[in-house]
Parts: sequence; structure tokens; C-alpha cells
Amino acid sequence: MQAAFNQIGNMGQAVLVQMNEQAQNLIQAISSSCLDILGQQDGIFIKQKFELFEALSGFETPNVYKVYAADDQGKKKKQKALFKCKEKSSTCARLCLPGNARPFEMKISNYGCKDFQPALAKQFMKDDKRVVFKFKREYQCTCLCFNRPRLEVLYVENDENKKLGTIVNPWYFCNIGCHVLDIHDNLRYIVEASCCQTYFWCSCPCNSCNKVEFVIKVPTGDVVAHLMKKGKDCCKNMIGDADNFSLIFPKGASKEDKALLLAVTLMMDYMYFEDKSGAQASVGPG
Repeated sequence: MQAAFNQIGNMGQAVLVQMNEQAQNLIQAISSSCLDILGQQDGIFIKQKFELFEALSGFETPNVYKVYAADDQGKKKKQKALFKCKEKSSTCARLCLPGNARPFEMKISNYGCKDFQPALAKQFMKDDKRVVFKFKREYQCTCLCFNRPRLEVLYVENDENKKLGTIVNPWYFCNIGCHVLDIHDNLRYIVEASCCQTYFWCSCPCNSCNKVEFVIKVPTGDVVAHLMKKGKDCCKNMIGDADNFSLIFPKGASKEDKALLLAVTLMMDYMYFEDKSGAQASVGPG
């Protein structure tokens, strides 16, 4: 009888070891494939979570976004989210600093967001193991063209952070925008918008007045794609700062370029749309 119990115990241990190995293999497969999955998309739709507590109390909470696949027109596809983005920052920074100045680390994970992730494997995956990208921004005291804000874009592979590039917010006199630099600090894209759009001069909460269109240009000045900032609905636009973004990727963009464009979209939200006051928002810092 004892031998039978020992045999059953050994079988149970073997099953647990096998399940753990499968989970570890899945973690590695997910980490290595998420960049490829992003590279296969024509565009993405980024939906920011509306925080009712923040809207009613004014107490700033960490931003949370979900990233969905979109077609070549920027329309959200009817499927589960690709990624979940969650801000990690201190309460002091959120309460004392505006969005365009506050330091944060944005962790992008596939937590519960992708069909290729079996439910069994989720039980073995800790939150830090689900992270596939990290966007890091340090506090910088900036004035005009001096010491402009930067966002470092990292890809997490085998528990190591691999730099993909940097997002830089240059000083604009009127327009708004950011520059996308690759791993060697070469300029890849310029993403900018005119401040003459209705959003910056009208406090109306309707959706048409909450749209801001950005153009994505290569260094030669040719427009290769578009980014659109959209509101939620009239009520949410009136009391909150949560927005949606529709991004169409440039034709022929690499998977690394697409990750950088995802990062620049979130950077735009912090720089120009995180704090709404007066005529919706200020044109920019510095």
C-alpha cells in the first residue's frame, strides 16, 4: 500500500514539474513573439481606462491603457486586446507634478489580453513575467529647447531589457509633437500636429471638438501615416482626461518602429492631454 502511495506521489511531482516547464517555455515564447505580433499589425487602437474615482475626486491615479489591433484605416478590430499598459509612478509625483513633467515607468504586458495564452499557463505567470515592453521616463527640468523630456523604449526578452530607441519631445513654438529616435539615436519619424485645431481653442466636450490629428513624417518631410486622438463621449470628456488613440502604421515599418510609435502615442498623451484646463489643454511645456 505504501509503495502505491509513493508511486502516486512521484507521478504527481512529475506532472507538476512538466506543467512548470511548459509554463516557462510559454513565457519565453510569449516574450519572443509579442514584438512579432505587433509587427504584423496595420495599426493599433489605444483605449485609456476611464477612472470614475479620479474624475469625481480629482485624485490622480496611474494611467491604464489597452492596445487593440486596428485595420489600415485605424478602426479597432473586434477581438481581444493585444497588450495592457499600466503606469508605475509615485503618489507624490502624480499629485505634485503635471503629466508633461512627471516621471514614470510604463509596463506593457499581455496579461489576460491574448488568445494564444492558455488559461493553465496564466496560473504560473507572475505579473513581472507578463511584461514585454517598458517605457521609462525620468524627471527633467526643462525650459524652451534646454533638456527636453525623453522616453526610453525597452523590449523585455529573457528577463533582459533591450533598448529599441528613444522618444524626444522637442521645443515647438506653436505646433506640438515628438521625435522618434532608433537605438543609435538616428531620427526615424517626426510626429506632430498643428495647434490651430479646434481642440486647443474650444472647451466643448463633444467628440468632434476633442479630435486632434497628427501626421507621421520621415526625416525628408514626407507624410507616411497618421495618428488620431479621440475623446470618449460628452460626459466623460467633460469630467475626465481619458482618451482614445487611433494609430495607422507606416507602410513597410519594422516591428521595432511600430513599438516606438506605440511609445510615442503614450508620450503624446502625457505631454499634451493628461491635464485639461481652460481650453482643454495647454499647447505644451516650456
